[in-house]
Amino acid sequence: MRRQTPIAHLLYSHLFPRPTDDDPPSFAAHLAKNLVQEVRREVNEFYGELVTIEAKYPGLDYCYGPHRMRLGRFEHHRRLFAVFDELNLTYQEIQDFCCWEGTRWARERYEKDEGVTIVDTTANEIRPYVDRKLRRSAAGRAEDAEHRRGSITRKTDISVVFQDAPRAAGRRSRAHQPQAAVYIPTTGDGPEQDDGREPEDDEDTNMSDSASDATASPLPPSEETGSIEWHRARVEALERSRDAVLRDQLQTALAQGVPLTPEQEQMLKEQHERSDSQALDVARSVWYGQRALNGEASTSARAAA
Repeated sequence: MRRQTPIAHLLYSHLFPRPTDDDPPSFAAHLAKNLVQEVRREVNEFYGELVTIEAKYPGLDYCYGPHRMRLGRFEHHRRLFAVFDELNLTYQEIQDFCCWEGTRWARERYEKDEGVTIVDTTANEIRPYVDRKLRRSAAGRAEDAEHRRGSITRKTDISVVFQDAPRAAGRRSRAHQPQAAVYIPTTGDGPEQDDGREPEDDEDTNMSDSASDATASPLPPSEETGSIEWHRARVEALERSRDAVLRDQLQTALAQGVPLTPEQEQMLKEQHERSDSQALDVARSVWYGQRALNGEASTSARAAA
């Protein structure tokens, strides 16, 4: 529905209900004296010098919220927007009325006359919004993953598998060939360096080898005493095999200067204790031997006297 009174008269009567001698006599005079000057101030503060087409034709839209906020910093535009809302002007009425310098109407007219499109570069330097919580959580997950990759530890474990095979006469020839299945994985911090197999594959292979060795183990004697001796000999063989492996690893670690594992430190301590015990036994033997010689000498001297 078209208004009976022109919008310019309505706006002027609401902006200046009782005009004085200092007030502009009409809305056109108010536009040239106040509104256009405020538009030029806003464009100069926003773009700087008018060296680009975008600065010369900013295309300020009086229905667009951000543009209203920019122009609302000035007194006359703030009062104009308040009257727009008070009169309940429609979007099309505002667009048809606001046809002066710096408005959307001026830009569209220039683009139509020149056949070009003015690119709006206002938000080019504004990056897409990213929630800080999501950014922190992503960074935390990356740090946790890096920490886990740098702190992989393999625990040292020795597992011995015994299994009695069914008695068969054809295997009695191997009665004195005990075999041991000893699983001694390496211990270290940091990424694993192996032959390309996964830890689970190594464990499965070791356990399958242990089971096959235990299955192929010699049969115990039929007598109870022989069976006990056979098990004792098997345990001793396993301990010797384990000690031999630990000694080799200990010598290699001492030669390379790498840190010792708890098992290697325990073996080194036991070797020192055995060495001290053997030295003490030798000293005792020498002392007892010398004492016996001294006793025999004194007995011979008394007999001679």
